[in-house]
Amino acid sequence: MQGACNRRRYRARRAFSLLEISLVVVLIGLLTAGAAVALLGRAQSTKIRITKTTMNTLSGQIESYMAEGDGSPPMSLQLLVDRQFIKASMLTDSWKQPFYFNPQGTSGRPYILMSYGPDRQAGTADDIDFWTMDLTSEN
Repeated sequence: MQGACNRRRYRARRAFSLLEISLVVVLIGLLTAGAAVALLGRAQSTKIRITKTTMNTLSGQIESYMAEGDGSPPMSLQLLVDRQFIKASMLTDSWKQPFYFNPQGTSGRPYILMSYGPDRQAGTADDIDFWTMDLTSEN
């Protein structure tokens, strides 16, 4: 009889307490939150890098258009889509905003090509200008 009682106690001790389970759940939550914060920071820099790469490709296609035509840039980026130089998906940056394009360039540049960046506001520090961007940096 005493042997059966001891076996029941042993079986009962093998289970986890509510406190132990709660601690594990809290630790998993903290690890998940930390991973989410780390990934969100990387997501922003990835979007910037993708936008810069898209702008670089757009510029190459604008140059091709200019070489095939009279040497002037297209009146709009949509014209590049219509003439199948680029896909329509390339008309927007990583934040789903249309690129700013002006065929009348300034400062000796043939055209203006910009993304308004993460804040989607013109004239702010996070704007990405094709002519001044650095493909190797995040900003």
